[in-house]
Amino acid sequence: MGRLFKRYKNIEDEFFDLDHENKKALMKLEFEKPSDIFDKNAVTKLPVLSDDFLDWVLACFEYAPHSYKIDLDIAFTEMEGYSEEQLKDIFLKNMVLEGKKSLKATHVKNFIALGLAITGLVLLISMILLMSLWNDGGIAKEVISYIFDIATTVTFWEAMTIWIVENKEKRDLTGNLVRKYDSITFRKK
Repeated sequence: MGRLFKRYKNIEDEFFDLDHENKKALMKLEFEKPSDIFDKNAVTKLPVLSDDFLDWVLACFEYAPHSYKIDLDIAFTEMEGYSEEQLKDIFLKNMVLEGKKSLKATHVKNFIALGLAITGLVLLISMILLMSLWNDGGIAKEVISYIFDIATTVTFWEAMTIWIVENKEKRDLTGNLVRKYDSITFRKK
């Protein structure tokens, strides 16, 4: 298995144009026209990028080697009257909108995590008080202690999962959007 990983360690070179000297990955996407990257069902003042297109853009981070910046080249058969600057502006504003949406979702999840942590703390204090005041409980005391222990542990772990794991994933995505893009080009084929 180790030989297989060594053999394909730089597999990205076989798919993408990588500039190892400058640590840049040229990622190319091609479409018929700009309306192909817009969400056709969203009726907005400024076009909203489609989920499929955003998935491709975010996949560029995953395909590129870790320390490489990304030069994204998006080519169209027909420009539909859009200039490169207009498309860059639409792209940038959509990325800010996505970031803002992500930030709202993070705030909601952080609020849920806080509620879970407080619930876990209340359960922990209740368990400690109940177990210290209940001197002769036998099996009933053990069962209730066990239930409180599980409830306390689960709520704390869920809160920590949100705060640590999910927020880390969001920070990485945001950081990639800010740091890993070197340039983006919209052009006619």
